[in-house]
Amino acid sequence: MNGTKAEPGAKDGMRALVRRNIATVAFDLVLPMAAYYGLRAAGVGQWWAMMAGILVVLPRVAYQLATRRRFDVTAAFTLSVIVFSLAIGLLTDDPRALAVREGWVGSLLGLFGAWMIVSVAIGRPALMVLGRGIAETKSGAAGAATWAARWDHDRRFRHGIRVLTTVWGVMLTAAAAVNLLLIYTLPVDLIAAVSNGAYWAILAAALAFHLYYTKRVDLRA
Repeated sequence: MNGTKAEPGAKDGMRALVRRNIATVAFDLVLPMAAYYGLRAAGVGQWWAMMAGILVVLPRVAYQLATRRRFDVTAAFTLSVIVFSLAIGLLTDDPRALAVREGWVGSLLGLFGAWMIVSVAIGRPALMVLGRGIAETKSGAAGAATWAARWDHDRRFRHGIRVLTTVWGVMLTAAAAVNLLLIYTLPVDLIAAVSNGAYWAILAAALAFHLYYTKRVDLRA
């Protein structure tokens, strides 16, 4: 937001948000892949290596749910994926069946993307809801309120938020479709690397557009 100063602690809040995102990538993406490919390199079978990649994130998820005072959506989502994967693992020894958990994640992200697109058509776009929390982290409660109030009187702002929400929705839906396609066509040993690589490539493209467009149209808090 132009002219809005961050409240005390806002910068610390933003740094904490960045640290949490880095930790999420490290523990929920890098660590499972390292466990899987490390064990495969050591000669462990696909099923056991994949199960290890699933279980390695469990201690962190349990710690998050046990120590945070409010409900942690990300941790709960990760736990649902772990439970889903373990249930499949107990029912079959087929490693490709375990890899379907990636499809579970992709499908939920696709539904989230579809919700973002629908939100543009039926009312306030999803990014008005999601952006409010980010704005508060960056600029404090007063700055976030000022940012949100632009929806009521700034036509260019409303158009920009609609465009940005639509782009994110389309990109997430596309990422889900690509994810599902790769899971059912790739060799098992390539699924983790290629599907995650494709997802992060699409996410990076969406984020690059987000940074460019929010600055160009002045949508930032």
